Amino acid sequence: MVSSPAKIPKIDEVVIDLTDEKKLVIDRLISGSGKLDVVAVVGMAGLGKTTLVRRVYNDPLVTYHFHIQAWCCVSQAYQKRELLLQILSDIVELTDDVLEMSDEELKLKLYRCLRRNRYLIVMDDIWSIEALYDFKRSFPNDDNGSRILITSRHFHVAAEDEVDGTPHSLRRLSDDESRKLLQKKLFDTKECPNELMEVGEQIAASCKGLPLAVIAIAGLLGRTDMILDRWKEVLESICSQTTDDPEMRCMEILDICYRYLPNYLKPCFLYTAVILEDKDIPVKKLAWLWRAEGFLTDTGAESIEDIAEGYLRDLIGRSLLQNGYDELFYSSHEDIDYGVDPNYIYPKNSIKYQKRRLCICSKRNHFIMSRPSGPYVRSLLYSATNDLYPRCPYDISFIFDNFKLLRVLDLECINMGDSFPTGVLVLVGLRFLALCGDIDSIPASITFLQNLETLLVKGLKGNVSLPYAMWSMENLRHVHVKNYAVITLQDGESIVFPDVLNLVSLSSPYLLCSKGIEDIMRRLLKLRKLKCRFSELRDDTGKSNQFPVLNFLTELESLNMLYSGRVASPCKFDFPSNLRKLTLSKFRLPWDCISDIGRLPNLEILKLQYKAFEGKVWEMKEGEFLKLKFLKLDSLNIAEWNASSDHLPQLQHLILKSCRQLKEVPSGFGGSSTLEMIEVLLCTGSLEESVRRLQEEQPDMRNKLTVLVDCSDLDF
Repeated sequence: MVSSPAKIPKIDEVVIDLTDEKKLVIDRLISGSGKLDVVAVVGMAGLGKTTLVRRVYNDPLVTYHFHIQAWCCVSQAYQKRELLLQILSDIVELTDDVLEMSDEELKLKLYRCLRRNRYLIVMDDIWSIEALYDFKRSFPNDDNGSRILITSRHFHVAAEDEVDGTPHSLRRLSDDESRKLLQKKLFDTKECPNELMEVGEQIAASCKGLPLAVIAIAGLLGRTDMILDRWKEVLESICSQTTDDPEMRCMEILDICYRYLPNYLKPCFLYTAVILEDKDIPVKKLAWLWRAEGFLTDTGAESIEDIAEGYLRDLIGRSLLQNGYDELFYSSHEDIDYGVDPNYIYPKNSIKYQKRRLCICSKRNHFIMSRPSGPYVRSLLYSATNDLYPRCPYDISFIFDNFKLLRVLDLECINMGDSFPTGVLVLVGLRFLALCGDIDSIPASITFLQNLETLLVKGLKGNVSLPYAMWSMENLRHVHVKNYAVITLQDGESIVFPDVLNLVSLSSPYLLCSKGIEDIMRRLLKLRKLKCRFSELRDDTGKSNQFPVLNFLTELESLNMLYSGRVASPCKFDFPSNLRKLTLSKFRLPWDCISDIGRLPNLEILKLQYKAFEGKVWEMKEGEFLKLKFLKLDSLNIAEWNASSDHLPQLQHLILKSCRQLKEVPSGFGGSSTLEMIEVLLCTGSLEESVRRLQEEQPDMRNKLTVLVDCSDLDF
């Protein structure tokens, strides 16, 4: 997953008063000498180091002071290349040219990006000072007040000579602060019932001042009946643990929260352990894996996708996953093998695994050399620990001989070469298949995999041709191809399609408006998510066609479209009324064509990217965008935006990126009672100033406006 420039860590929803701690850290960052210094925040796991540093990172004093900000998660077993790419992703776009650079080229690029800029680099969760040494040559010292901010659970790491002054030791919460945090999580602004007050105070005190433990136990209590006996039962479970060590107590509380999970959620939660530490969980992919593993029960009352989303929300509500789906902790599953040490050179004889699920994380060549096998393995998931870009192709044919009973095969991190591996067709039990390579086509024989529900293909060389025959696969629900898929009729194909195809999501097809494509589209009546690229075609008169009608896709909720060519003007969009999320790119339409979109009754998220609309002035109209909550304007030539809060009555989050002619945001937004956040990325200084004024002039409301500004490309 390629990150966008200036990726800003999210702000935690849980309110913990860290004002005093935050001020101390900010003072050390923006004051002091001009030389490059390292500032450290230390404390045990679960104490809130990352929470504190995120708030420092996003504070207006910090974002205004530093020209460039970047964030990376280091962890115990880090890879230098991956950290380089993490840092660069916050500064520049990770194009294919960047991803194909050598490690030394990446270090030089980072140095050049940072040079002569006052920068702040956050290195979260450092376990050894060597991680800092590895990047020393890439961090220029221009004597301009640049800073490196590190977090570590080990005081001795932060006490090294490289660190400026005494590390900032984050204190534990007092019993009163723990009680207030528990109260906030459970009841928000309401008071705790009197009959629960005493036992609630005891539960809070038992968390030993660790915010993570308080939040986790609040997630458990929030899922129980708010009655005294149930709370006493939880307190008894906590008190049965005898350790006085705060960190061990935190893990014991997390274990208690797991034991209270309903049985149907336990395997779903444990399965998140296949995601590498400090990595974002790809929510859609995780839900598809849950389905393939049989963790989701189809009741018929709602779709499997809705059930998966409900499970995720339940785990978030229990604080076992954080909002944004970052993991709080891992728990090992007795039925999962975690194999292949990345630092060990394996012999050529096969390593045999006995468990049903196998998750391997290693360097690519070590994985191939180890030639794993498993006669009972039903799931094989591979993750690469090193190079993020799979340049070199490998022979993966041994997998199809060594794992005959697979239902899940995830090889998205390894290049299988320029030919689709026909050996995979013997794995007739496959439900989930993710492949990567230099391939340009999928053969019609893919239909042999009649149980296949999810197909993910990462084409490294451009378009991938999909056969018409594939659409006859009745169990297929999710097809996602990167970069683009072309749907073609291959020689000798003769297909009888069902009247309604079961496909729920289709991503990145390159759709030409031919009769065959239209015939397929009109059968996708269950489609809920579509990401596609449409090409310009000419009608009988030689004029460009209007955009294809899609109003028959009555289940469609999310649509992402990029257009190749120029749509005839005026253009009438004919989208289904159920649409909730819309992303448009390269349509180059005048702003007066946007009313068709504004009148969509259920639209909540709108992203207008790279020349989606052209023109200097956007004059918004009354009665449109009535439910819009999220708006992103990216790489548009708009110079004047005339609107007020009445035009966007539900807007909560606004992102303005690379709008280099836009001088200010509408002043009328200052009166909005719903607007919570504005992000400004790679825009002009005057636009930044107008957003700051908006923040200062906003009346004192419950939802105070947050402003995040990336200053790396402003016109100072």
